[in-house]
Amino acid sequence: MRAAALLRIARAESVANATQARTSLLEALEIIRNLPGPNRGYHFEEARTVAAAVDPALLAEIPANSFDMHERHASFQIIQTMLVHGHVDAAFHYVLSHEGSASFPFLMVGNVLHQLDPQIPEAAARRLTLLRAAVEAWRQRAFGTHPHECDHFVGLFGHCWEEFPPEEALQVTRTIVARAIEEPDTGTSAGYPNEIHFTSSRQHTLFLMLHVLRHFDPALAQSLIDSHDQLSAAARRYPNGLQTMQEEAEAEAARRKAEGATCGGGFIFAGDPKDLPRQRRLMDATRNGDFGPSIEDAIEKYREDTSPETRNYAPKEYWPSTGACRTLFYQAGKRLGPEALKLLDQVPDDDLRLFASIELAAALAGVPASSITRRKQPNPPGSPKIHGGRIVSARSSQAARSGAESPAMRSPGGRLIRCPKCSFQPPADTRWCCKCGHVWNTFWTSGLCPACHFQWEETGCHRCHEMSEHKAWYLAEP
Repeated sequence: MRAAALLRIARAESVANATQARTSLLEALEIIRNLPGPNRGYHFEEARTVAAAVDPALLAEIPANSFDMHERHASFQIIQTMLVHGHVDAAFHYVLSHEGSASFPFLMVGNVLHQLDPQIPEAAARRLTLLRAAVEAWRQRAFGTHPHECDHFVGLFGHCWEEFPPEEALQVTRTIVARAIEEPDTGTSAGYPNEIHFTSSRQHTLFLMLHVLRHFDPALAQSLIDSHDQLSAAARRYPNGLQTMQEEAEAEAARRKAEGATCGGGFIFAGDPKDLPRQRRLMDATRNGDFGPSIEDAIEKYREDTSPETRNYAPKEYWPSTGACRTLFYQAGKRLGPEALKLLDQVPDDDLRLFASIELAAALAGVPASSITRRKQPNPPGSPKIHGGRIVSARSSQAARSGAESPAMRSPGGRLIRCPKCSFQPPADTRWCCKCGHVWNTFWTSGLCPACHFQWEETGCHRCHEMSEHKAWYLAEP
């Protein structure tokens, strides 16, 4: 608890007193090094994010998670934290440190580019350096590894291709198109306005490159359109692909501005669709300065974390209720200022109140909001669990509680689900827990967490406790 508190205090101190923040972080690291295995790993992971805010040079002293997908997700948080805390130079070099590696953070390159003004020669040179590193990392990827990141790279190149010398841009374009055509096609689900939808990853890649192809090789672009049905349908509506979409969006924005319209804002919700009305009520109340509903929600989560029936065996500093208290008091500090102090008395636990106080202090100090990790561990330490602790069982449906028999699970497409190792077919009410704490049926989303958007490529069996490639769970027969 002291280590977690010091980490969060260090972040809160980072704006007003960088020297003291570094001292607090180093003190926390000394404690963490003496913690038992799992807790040490959790806290080192958070410490890396705090170091990104306080002193990115300390990252070299903090062990990173060796699990590739987990480390890649952590890299996104580290880069974003560096950027919001003004460490643009550190973020630039951090991305380059992954050059050629399997964990290259394609998704975050655009965030770093956004901080580099192309009109400044030195920044323009750095932009091209980052883009070339992304190209090289993409070239080294084996087919089929992290297909979503392929889309991120192609989209990035499609947006920034004019920053390359023309001959270099042409060469990269030809490589992207050739790879898309030559490699086996895979399924995807990508949608755009006006009922444009792709189920072919090959055709989606070609669509992302359509405006570049039109520039360099109009004849090839038309030939590909004529021979691919989904690309043809998309090109009829958007002749230059994403470029047409962007031009239409800019024209619509200009029209609305001329009419005096203002942006009404929007929301991105994540999680169980049944939970969205509750999330919206909490959000509306918070925007109106009423934090009562959010406090009630945090207290309900605390009851779940401490109840004998739903007890959470994860470290208390990462409980969902702890995260809820941290989030709401940061928001309260921003919205109410020092008046938010009076709300602390409603927090039912001394430890949660401590973390809420730190988050309130961070808000009052003007510290940027932090990412908050929530963990749910339904089994006590030492009990049988899935290899590596990557996904844990979170059976909690009414059928499971009553002992009623649940039907075999099927994917949304109707395919039966079966463990490749022991042939166990999980009941339809089985749930998995992501490392962020979100509980859901991983086969509803093909392994993509709806809360933090982490893509699980392996799934654990609740019977044999072995990990298997996620796509291997789907039976061929309907």
